[in-house]
Amino acid sequence: MNEAFRALPKEKQRRVLNAALAEFAQKEYKRASTDQIAARAGISKGSLFYYFKNKQTLYIYLVRQLQAMIERHLDMEKLRGITDFFEMLEYAIEEKAAMLRRMPHMMEFCIRMYYAAGGEIAPLMQRYTVKTLEEMYAKYFGGIDKSRFKPGVEPRQVLDMLIYLTDGYIHQQQMAGRAFDLDDMMRQYFLWRDILRQYAYKEEYQ
Repeated sequence: MNEAFRALPKEKQRRVLNAALAEFAQKEYKRASTDQIAARAGISKGSLFYYFKNKQTLYIYLVRQLQAMIERHLDMEKLRGITDFFEMLEYAIEEKAAMLRRMPHMMEFCIRMYYAAGGEIAPLMQRYTVKTLEEMYAKYFGGIDKSRFKPGVEPRQVLDMLIYLTDGYIHQQQMAGRAFDLDDMMRQYFLWRDILRQYAYKEEYQ
């Protein structure tokens, strides 16, 4: 799939993906316009549909490319050397935040993808999110030193708690009509991390 698109020069691929990222970030999936994406990319709508048979195919391709970009950005050798659960989280989150700051539309897109995807794309994205989380946990947290955790506390349980807190924070911001503030969320995250470290780790590792 998408062989014709991958055969394009890299710069043209970037223009199309950046155009799609901007359009999907600024509008929910249903309202995003393939006409606007094509115009932003400087190609015809027919060419866009030649590369991607429909809007859903383009959206899914973009999601996967962004995930791959984040993974390429991480230093896998460094990750494999980290055995502390919270140190692993801190490295991954700070690296992802640095990437989000360089790509202003990426944060908006991610929020819409995880929290505001509607219509026919919603069930697909829900399944993708669950599957990706399982894969990422197995890939990055397999070498975590579990001996630091208190009896009865599992690393995955703590990760889920952090996800719940993040979801709640973003939902609250949306309900209040406030623009998403990455720096504020990072400050909140470090508070949550410190609280959960005390809950999860044995005293000598706190």
